[in-house]
Amino acid sequence: MADTTPAPKIVTVDEGEEIAPFGIRMRVMLSKEETGGTFSALVCHHQPGEGPPPHFHTEQDEYFFVLTGSYEMTLAGKTQSCGPGTMVYIPRGTIHSFSNEGAEAASHLDWTLPGGQESYFREITEATADAAEGGFGEAVMQRIGEINTRHDTHFPG
Repeated sequence: MADTTPAPKIVTVDEGEEIAPFGIRMRVMLSKEETGGTFSALVCHHQPGEGPPPHFHTEQDEYFFVLTGSYEMTLAGKTQSCGPGTMVYIPRGTIHSFSNEGAEAASHLDWTLPGGQESYFREITEATADAAEGGFGEAVMQRIGEINTRHDTHFPG
């Protein structure tokens, strides 16, 4: 039987795996494989106005820790500005969205419990890497929909 005990690890943001779902720069700091599935951690960088539309997850909790800049966070219909040092807890099933509300780039640390968010973003990166600048075609949108379903990312409405 293979040893599945996670090994200790130190990783700098420059060493994290680079991914870019929808062109948004991210670094995988710890993957579910490296933590025995318990969590994953990403550093996410957003340009002004960037961020996802309202969505939710039924199988995972998320935690955001704002590192730089300012985000407008909406959780369960309540909106608040969140600057550096702000911790945000998003329990599973909570509809949430956020965007960089500032004029400069913003970044946050994203923990997901259990791990796996990095797998979703890797697949989105691959699906959208060759998409034309003018938008995504029907085939790409269908693939994104399949990825969303497989990775427990739901967009209401």
